[in-house]
Amino acid sequence: MDKTPIHDPSMTPSSSTLPSTTNNSLQTKTMVYVCGECHKDNELKSTDVIRCTECGYRILYKKRTKRLIVYDAR
Repeated sequence: MDKTPIHDPSMTPSSSTLPSTTNNSLQTKTMVYVCGECHKDNELKSTDVIRCTECGYRILYKKRTKRLIVYDAR
């Protein structure tokens, strides 16, 4: 018996069924951080150096989310 796999075209994903993700939207996602020294807002990408753009301080804090978060405490 031949062990070669059978190619079924219906099993391979086509370009229309794959989720469309663009590299630009993933790489340009920025987060807002607050400097620990001068308290200025800094927008940083994942590839940027972790440093305040105003004073050069290297401790940045992530801003608090605007989304409502509820914890179930018992």
